[in-house]
Amino acid sequence: MTGNEPASDARPVLRLVHHLARTGGTTISKCLAVMPGVALLSEIHPLGIEKISALRQARDWFNLVGEDEIDRLGAHPDFAASIRLIAARASTRGLSLVIRDWNHLDFTGPPLVETPGFRMATADALSAHFRLRRIATVRHPIDQWQSLRRVPLMRGKIDLDRFLVGYRRFAELAAPLGMVRFEDFCAEPEAWLQRLCAALDLRYDAGWRERWASYDRITGDDAARRGGAALSLPRRRPLEPGLADAFLRHPDYRPALALLGYRHPI
Repeated sequence: MTGNEPASDARPVLRLVHHLARTGGTTISKCLAVMPGVALLSEIHPLGIEKISALRQARDWFNLVGEDEIDRLGAHPDFAASIRLIAARASTRGLSLVIRDWNHLDFTGPPLVETPGFRMATADALSAHFRLRRIATVRHPIDQWQSLRRVPLMRGKIDLDRFLVGYRRFAELAAPLGMVRFEDFCAEPEAWLQRLCAALDLRYDAGWRERWASYDRITGDDAARRGGAALSLPRRRPLEPGLADAFLRHPDYRPALALLGYRHPI
């Protein structure tokens, strides 16, 4: 987690949660969103404004901005200005604003971004305006790949090489921030959720289990959005012949595992 700016820094605090697609981010974000005093905006990114609007989420989910204000900002609002407005309104309401970043656009890309930039563009756009508290969540690359390639919008859009290049680049930036593995989160959700809350300076409430499954102010995976009473790690899909070897042959696979503390499954 990064949050080493001096206490005298007058910029307001903003919390960012980073993860890639199909890594359990929707589930983890729902659990964070039900903590007391949290206003979580979901899958927010400078390149995704026309697809997912932070302003409209802030209006529809938390009544933080009005339609007239959205109209004044125009069809293509300045990203940082939009987040500054939302953050100021959240602060006046005593809410802690959390941004669930849309890092798929930074490190994977399709179908919205053809060539990813391999940098965390949301943090880059906001770091001059906020003291950022940041944390990443991750999932084993084999399980993420098995899930990602079955998403209808991704079929034929990405191959294993492109996926692993982006995965390693994300891992290189995520590991220094501090990260939570989805596998660990599912095994001990209370312990890891407390760590996430501590990293983001959010108040932990043990009553989250009664609230998270029904929480619906979220974007992302449909099954995770619908939720269920139990938190469980999806069963690993069988690997077709040659897939494990293809991972092992790729130059980015083992370095990414080492960065995130994973092992290759046998």
